[in-house]
Amino acid sequence: MEIVLAKMVGSYNQFMWKNRDLRSADFPLLSSNWQVPAIIVVYMLTVLKFGPRFMATRKAYDLTKYIRMYNIVQIVTNGVLFSFLVYHLLKRPTMSYVCQSVDFSKTTSGYEELYILYAYFVLKILDLSDTVFFVLRKKQSQVTFLHVYHHSIMVLISYYGTLFVPGGHNFVLVLWNSIGHSLLYLYYNLTTYKSPLAARYKIYLTRMQLAQFVYLVVHYGRPALTGMDCGFPKLWHWTGFTQTLFFLGMFLDFYVKSYIKRNVEKDGKIDRKAD
Repeated sequence: MEIVLAKMVGSYNQFMWKNRDLRSADFPLLSSNWQVPAIIVVYMLTVLKFGPRFMATRKAYDLTKYIRMYNIVQIVTNGVLFSFLVYHLLKRPTMSYVCQSVDFSKTTSGYEELYILYAYFVLKILDLSDTVFFVLRKKQSQVTFLHVYHHSIMVLISYYGTLFVPGGHNFVLVLWNSIGHSLLYLYYNLTTYKSPLAARYKIYLTRMQLAQFVYLVVHYGRPALTGMDCGFPKLWHWTGFTQTLFFLGMFLDFYVKSYIKRNVEKDGKIDRKAD
């Protein structure tokens, strides 16, 4: 068993170093093949097992001040990333939004692509704090399968994406996700102040997130289903397509239950009262 495990580890390490983008070999969290998978394992054990056990005999922590600061950091950093990405795309009028290969060159443009994807990856690591805050505030009901799966898979996809395909067709994902997260944490910040704007803002934010998933399903699905070849790996077209399709389905289910069915039930109650 130990020999088989050692061979598997050796093969994984060999595959990673042979196929990855070596320009990022010295970047923090990218210099080892095991740091990020280890972070995900620790994250899942913390929020699903050890965290709830630790909080079982304790009162919920009041983290309002820290969460507000955290929200502001997320609003600003995602906004800056979005702005820089827009600036980068404006400098590249030949950029294709249908199918675009990655620029692996050691030029300024090539490194800009790499740094943008790396910054996005680091922000996905930061996003894991959301779940830790839920646990420490004893909001374990919000630590759902969708929540934990989404945070974990986005870290892994952004991690391996930065290693193997840092840029190209993935730019649109970063574009949507960065502006979406900036607006999302603005909403979270409003809720901490119990602002009446939050409730009205939420429905539009939800619709924007749905639009994001629809666009990304088409963005990754079109080249995946048509076999389009632009130099961007087909495996990553299919990965983006299947994941965004899954999230679209889960989010649609949430939208229907939270808004459409609730409004139908509310209208039904009003009609019964009128009778």
